[in-house]
Amino acid sequence: MSQPRDAGIVIRPLKTWDEFLAAEELQRIVWKMSDWRDAVPGNLLIAAQKNGGLSLGAFDGDALVGFTFSFLARETARGMNQLKHHSHMLAVLPEYQARKIGARLKWAQREHVLAQGIDLITWTYDPLLALNARLNLVHLGAIACQYLPNAYGEMTDGLNAGLTSDRFQVEWWLNAPRVCARQDAPPPRTDWRDALHHAQLVFDLAFDENNLPRIAHVNDLRDETLLVEIPADLAAVKAFALDLAREWRTHTRQVLQDAFAGDWVATDFVTSREGARAAYVLTRAHRDPQDL
Repeated sequence: MSQPRDAGIVIRPLKTWDEFLAAEELQRIVWKMSDWRDAVPGNLLIAAQKNGGLSLGAFDGDALVGFTFSFLARETARGMNQLKHHSHMLAVLPEYQARKIGARLKWAQREHVLAQGIDLITWTYDPLLALNARLNLVHLGAIACQYLPNAYGEMTDGLNAGLTSDRFQVEWWLNAPRVCARQDAPPPRTDWRDALHHAQLVFDLAFDENNLPRIAHVNDLRDETLLVEIPADLAAVKAFALDLAREWRTHTRQVLQDAFAGDWVATDFVTSREGARAAYVLTRAHRDPQDL
């Protein structure tokens, strides 16, 4: 198996109390938490680890620079009764975020979970975050077919404040062909123009004087394949016009909920070469989504 490597970084389970405390502090740094109550405490991380859960760390020498936490759970969507891991957190220190450590943590998590005889990991992320979408759907091969409005209530940390905490719940079927194929390399980049040619564009956009995208019109969902755009840089939209970010939340929430109810599944994510446009590719699922 070939995965992104960084010779100076070691991925392994957390072991000592000091390492679990370091995971608490890492959460506060990455999510810019002002309230200690927002972090998952070290004692809970330890309890989960001793009972089938998993806290993996990325270490640069003795320093914890990244971490992921998952716990045993059960998936009941679409009539399933499936044992799984639910991955609650993935965090990498800002100065290490260009080194593909997040992807390494996820692939290591996959190996540990498969060793438990479990073949499904789920997690949530904000569907308006383009970088997360690309990692989850393109590089890891996860899919999304559940939309959770305001999943965590009002959040006050520096990354999430200002918007309702809507989330995709993604499914990572660890033995699915699309996931196994991505162990060696991500798939070829989908060309933006080809995507436009083969899929229905759900939103018609207009751009303001700051080149910020606004949804001018929402089209009916018709085709077998849909392109649902999101801001290429949500942080920039929030910084310049929080009301515009909230409009994006409202429109995408409705469209994505309707699409998932109509059996579309988010299977891919595309961006234009200049980076100004970004969109989910939704495919009509005529078979079990885990087999896509």
